[in-house]
Amino acid sequence: MSLLGAGAAALHYGTIEDGYYIVAVTAAVFHLINHATFKGSLFMVTGIIDHETGTRDIRKLGGLMNFMPITFTLAIIGTFSMAGIPPFNGFLSKEMFFTGMLRVAEMDIFNMDTWGILFPIIAWSASVFTFLYSMMYVFKTFSGKYQPEKLEKKPHEAPIGMLISPVILASLVIIFGIFPNVLSHNIISPAMGAILPSLLENGEGFDVHISHWHGPTAELFMTIGVITFGLLLYKFMPKWAGIYSKLPSRMSFNRFYDRGLELIEIASKNITKSYMTGFIRTYLVYIFSFFILALASTLIFKNAFKLDLSDVAPIRFFEVVLVLIMAVSAITILFAKSRLTSIILLGAVGYTVALFFVLFRAPDLALTQLVIETVSVALFLLAFYHLPQIRRDEERIRFRATNALISIGVGAIVTMIALSAHSNKMFSSISEYYVENTYKKAGGENMVNVILVDFRGFDTMFEIAVLGIAALGIFAMIKLRLTRGRELDENK
Repeated sequence: MSLLGAGAAALHYGTIEDGYYIVAVTAAVFHLINHATFKGSLFMVTGIIDHETGTRDIRKLGGLMNFMPITFTLAIIGTFSMAGIPPFNGFLSKEMFFTGMLRVAEMDIFNMDTWGILFPIIAWSASVFTFLYSMMYVFKTFSGKYQPEKLEKKPHEAPIGMLISPVILASLVIIFGIFPNVLSHNIISPAMGAILPSLLENGEGFDVHISHWHGPTAELFMTIGVITFGLLLYKFMPKWAGIYSKLPSRMSFNRFYDRGLELIEIASKNITKSYMTGFIRTYLVYIFSFFILALASTLIFKNAFKLDLSDVAPIRFFEVVLVLIMAVSAITILFAKSRLTSIILLGAVGYTVALFFVLFRAPDLALTQLVIETVSVALFLLAFYHLPQIRRDEERIRFRATNALISIGVGAIVTMIALSAHSNKMFSSISEYYVENTYKKAGGENMVNVILVDFRGFDTMFEIAVLGIAALGIFAMIKLRLTRGRELDENK
């Protein structure tokens, strides 16, 4: 992942040669595959050890080589690959990792004489400690003194069912180590093409070839140094490991990690509580605020707003009157003190929309709007009649100001998008197709009816089906409630 980051950083700086991030991304993809094989097998080996001994505490283990030879072999393959020892696949990706770090140190954004040298140093140091804990994992578990008194079970080799999966992964470790280019064409090259598409022309792909030997390079000497220094650290561990007992317990890295994890958890809870209030209004404020900021910034910085009213019909007096009625009714709803007033004003807005349909010569839509609005108002009145009279609490000025800003912002953004969409017509309107084909192909003169029952007849049919199912569901619930009510009355 660090190599992918290095490749992304290199890609950000356009003056850097392509080879820098090609090397980084190739190594990252190859190591990702290798890491999955050796680390996956080691996870399974750990599970086998825990299952067969009753513990995975390395302080209680030792001498398991004689009891679990197959598991020991799998552990050797996985840990040696993780440590970067040839001929396993981890050695190849570790070499490529060193190459990537050396290339990063040479980039123009760094200076090899100062900060750039830190990259290969950190990579080499991390590799030494990886080698050390790999040796600790395999040899402290499978060699050394056998401690049966500390084990919950008498160890024995795992059954074949538990060994199949790690054997497959360990086999891939060896195969990919000896024949690394089996991955080049089918996996690594397509992955690189997906990560670095800007470096390819149409129909091309990356030519990936992984070699075992590149001569006496810096990477090879770094690997030799890792193995040598790691072996020395492991050999003399009893002499230098005592340094941990000299440090106070409060200076332990584990203690720092645990405390840091606790602080992060506490901070995360506090941050989450600050914005996860449990109120729907708060979440709507977040959603609409992001909606306003995202679309407004796009309209402004991308110069996306365009206003062209050259093909708009002239506005008539009646249209102005209807718009004013709608606006006044909608705004008055915000200040209404009773539910009845709000419902009446809401109905006025709906009936005004129906009048607009009449002005624009859409009688079918006008009739539909009138019926829907009448039924909606009647249902609202019926429902609120049976609800308790609850007065609306007096809101604070900040509460009202937030509502006003959000509503005005959303309305303004939607209006700007609608005007921009009208002014940026890249294609002819689909309505022209209906005008030309309503009578010719459907044999009807009423365009709206023909669209509903012919051009989009299936859509209309399924909408009716959905409404019918909803009506049946409501009827079933009401009938069930009435039936239970009668049964309760009879029991009394």
